[in-house]
Amino acid sequence: MDTRFFKVAASVVALALMVSTADADSHKKKKKRKGLFESLFGSVEERAARAERRRQAKAERRNWWLRENGVDVYRDPGLSSRNRQLANDDYGDPEPIPGLGMGNVNYALPRLQPVADKSLIPLPAIGVEGEALRIVLSDVKTPVKADVKIRDSVISLYKDNRFKPLWLENGRVSPRAKTVLATLKSSAQDGLEPARYLPAGLSSFDDVDGQIAGSNIAAAQFDVALTTAVATYAVHMSGGVFEPGKLSLYHDIQTEPVSPATALKVLAYTPFPAEYLKTLEPQHPAYAILKAELARLSTDTTEKPEPFPVGKRVKPGQSDARIPELRARMVALGHLSAEEADAADPEKLQVLDKTLSKSVKLYQASAGIPQTGALDQATVKSFNGEDVVSEREKLVASLERIRWLPKDLGQRYVFVNQAAQEVVVMNQGKREWTSRVIVGRPTTQTAVFNDVMETVVFNPTWGMPQSIIINEYRNKLRRDPGYFDRNGYQVINSRGQKVSSRSINWGAVGPNSGIGVIQKAGDGNALGELKFLFPNTHSIYMHDTPNRELFSQDTRAFSHGCVRVQNPREFAKVLLGLSDAEVESRLSTRDTQNVKVDGKIHVYLSYFTAWPDSDGKVRYYSDIYERDKTLRNARSLVARTFGGAGSEKIVQTAAKSTGLVSE
Repeated sequence: MDTRFFKVAASVVALALMVSTADADSHKKKKKRKGLFESLFGSVEERAARAERRRQAKAERRNWWLRENGVDVYRDPGLSSRNRQLANDDYGDPEPIPGLGMGNVNYALPRLQPVADKSLIPLPAIGVEGEALRIVLSDVKTPVKADVKIRDSVISLYKDNRFKPLWLENGRVSPRAKTVLATLKSSAQDGLEPARYLPAGLSSFDDVDGQIAGSNIAAAQFDVALTTAVATYAVHMSGGVFEPGKLSLYHDIQTEPVSPATALKVLAYTPFPAEYLKTLEPQHPAYAILKAELARLSTDTTEKPEPFPVGKRVKPGQSDARIPELRARMVALGHLSAEEADAADPEKLQVLDKTLSKSVKLYQASAGIPQTGALDQATVKSFNGEDVVSEREKLVASLERIRWLPKDLGQRYVFVNQAAQEVVVMNQGKREWTSRVIVGRPTTQTAVFNDVMETVVFNPTWGMPQSIIINEYRNKLRRDPGYFDRNGYQVINSRGQKVSSRSINWGAVGPNSGIGVIQKAGDGNALGELKFLFPNTHSIYMHDTPNRELFSQDTRAFSHGCVRVQNPREFAKVLLGLSDAEVESRLSTRDTQNVKVDGKIHVYLSYFTAWPDSDGKVRYYSDIYERDKTLRNARSLVARTFGGAGSEKIVQTAAKSTGLVSE
């Protein structure tokens, strides 16, 4: 072969090696040199590390509720080894309910329509007053507006009456109208916004005769506006101002307001319209108590004590110069007797001892603030009256929520107050039984709805939700396929057969695999000894739990949405009419038993941050789901929207050519 060929080949190889070496050196240099983007945002590895830290921080924030007040339920040393395993495996949250986050909705006012219809123009009317009413009701530029149902009901009423006025006598405001105006003006007593019910065209509820004097059209517009306002008030008083579902995704309530057409038929003919409106007020005993408490807060002129000094938080056992004043305050409020105060160790008067701490807890419970037993910021604020505004807001919110309840709750019913984290069985208006409960976390809230209690399940089994099998156990089972066999679970294959946990290819298990896992009844079952069923679309039920230490917490929002009962045996006894021995006998069999509940016992899952206790004293509770805040924002929107009422002009457009406008 020609030697030139070898020379050329050798040159090519050498050149390639040089280029390769140069590229490698260049690559090393490029690797060392950061571009502008990397200088600003870091390398790929650095950005990934930051993303992982953000993910961990987000997970940490999601678990904040479990560690409120320093409580970490997953590391409680008091748990048995069996229950500690359950807690670590999240069996304390057995419900498969995914949750809707906080679920609160920014409220939007319903669209209001002009209370007018052009088709009324050719219709006959009776007299000058009727003609003026027809003109007002024909003008689509009218300032009188309402939602569609009320609008149609008002127009229909006047049309059927041939435009006869409801609230005028010889062109002046009738005595009937004045009693209705007084009711609308005082609507703040029920937590309503009076400006919303001020008839359009008026500047105030006072001297209405003077405001409409000298104008048939002004008088006619007043008549239509008052009819519209009182129909709106009737609907709001009987069924609530706000649609519950437009405030929270967790609200599933069908309110029962009076039909506007029905209310107007009564109001058109009754000589006692104000008395009729009074009958629309909720008859639940709690409504009258909360309304009276709102009036007391609004008119309370009693002399307030000197402001309590602000300082650092004082825990039980710690000392502080303010403790003697705290002791005196507890005596004055009736939470500590004078004898108990005098019995304090003279050498430890500045120590927050157990007796004083207990009295502070009693005060905190009555004030609806966390029962820490410590002299903390919330307690000092409460002493200094800073919670009065908050209490008023809670009363107003609770009055509105009572208006959402059914008119008849039944002679005997189960009432769960999520804010109080308490269940009560009511019987003929009296408390028959009560217990602490655990409700949903803020991101997996317990829904608000009504249903009927149907079944009590003794020794329930638990079918593990697919989401828990896949998300929490699949990886573990890949490493340890026999985990379920060793821990007493039954595995069901896609053909419905009981099989060994080891026989399943857990890596291939997905949402539609048909693989089921059942936890047998007995000690450590995720549902405990008893389950209480009131079938509903939310998959919510009430049940026992093996993690009973959580009931000792003041804030008990730990579940995925279901309600856990502290004393389930007593609950079963009350619902079924059984004795303690009969309940024990059914449980001792270890067999699963479904027992039907006799009679119709309604279940109301509700949310009240202000509610009267058995002694009639109003108790206040934390707004754990921020539903009060959402309702307050909605009320503020109403106040802003209707706060300028009275600025509208009297309808003039169609009136000038009729001679009905007085110059």
